[in-house]
Amino acid sequence: MGIRVKKSSAILAAAAAAGFTALSASPATAAVTLPFANCDAAAQVGVYNIPVGTAGYGTHLDRDGDGVGCDAPGTPAYNQSIVDRIIMENNQPAPTTPPQVPTMPVGGVGTGVAQEPANDSTGALVLGGGLVLAAAAGGTYLVRRRSTASD
Repeated sequence: MGIRVKKSSAILAAAAAAGFTALSASPATAAVTLPFANCDAAAQVGVYNIPVGTAGYGTHLDRDGDGVGCDAPGTPAYNQSIVDRIIMENNQPAPTTPPQVPTMPVGGVGTGVAQEPANDSTGALVLGGGLVLAAAAGGTYLVRRRSTASD
């Protein structure tokens, strides 16, 4: 019975480690650069038939030199709203003057630098990883407790 407990604990620990690794290694949505690096990058976000003069167009995308990049029979029409969204997500202009706090909170230090809320999911990843590890530790404890009770 002792070998079975060790095997169960090892499997549970490996599953927890794999879950934590998957959570922490999952990449955030990669920033899309304009013009697109290639037609595959444009297709991944749903942009096809990119006309010359638009932000997503590059001469390297226009193989036949007709003024339309990533054009192929059967592909959807160009969608400017997708490119506009990419521009908004990646190129948000910084404010010219930093916003100021109108009144200093009691006990606060006047640095003049505003704190922006984080827009990443690091906190959720850490919390998820912690919950996975806690569940693995609880499962290991229960498995060991049951095996010692039955011995």
